Amino acid sequence: MQLLRIQYSFISINAFKILFFLSILKYIMNNIKKQDLQFGLSMEQKAQPRLELIFGKLYNNNNHNKYHPIDFKTNKCISDNQNKYGVEYKRRRINFGKHPTLMVNKSKIIKGREYVTRAMKVFYIWECDDDWYYWELNEDEFTMGTGGTSRRGRDEFVDVAHIKNEYIFKLNDLIILP
Repeated sequence: MQLLRIQYSFISINAFKILFFLSILKYIMNNIKKQDLQFGLSMEQKAQPRLELIFGKLYNNNNHNKYHPIDFKTNKCISDNQNKYGVEYKRRRINFGKHPTLMVNKSKIIKGREYVTRAMKVFYIWECDDDWYYWELNEDEFTMGTGGTSRRGRDEFVDVAHIKNEYIFKLNDLIILP
């Protein structure tokens, strides 16, 4: 009976240590996710002035919904004879070309399609370590698949659109005509 209690105590102590370790790990990973979200939001704020030089005055959709699939759109009161844009911005801590494609979440493509039905042009902008890049939504230039990260302690893979690098261009080369 004494041996059974010792084994049970040993198991309880080890189980407690494991649970404690897992709770610390979860805290750390949640903190990394929060830091990533804050990084993304701060980079969007910093990017907006540069994007406005290209697209004109932009409304930040994240002001009313921080998880909005498209970060910016042209102001609602823009006249009908001017172009209307949806602009999704992503900051990537890589040089362009490190991977054969760049990705955007499926929800961003779905919302982009919705914008296109409202006579808007939709652009996806990536600020990579080496330069800024863009792609205009075109149904023939992406494939659906999965993508994501596991650097926050667990697999976070979702449905994404993969855009081949050959369809992505330097943002400085984008010419917007009135």
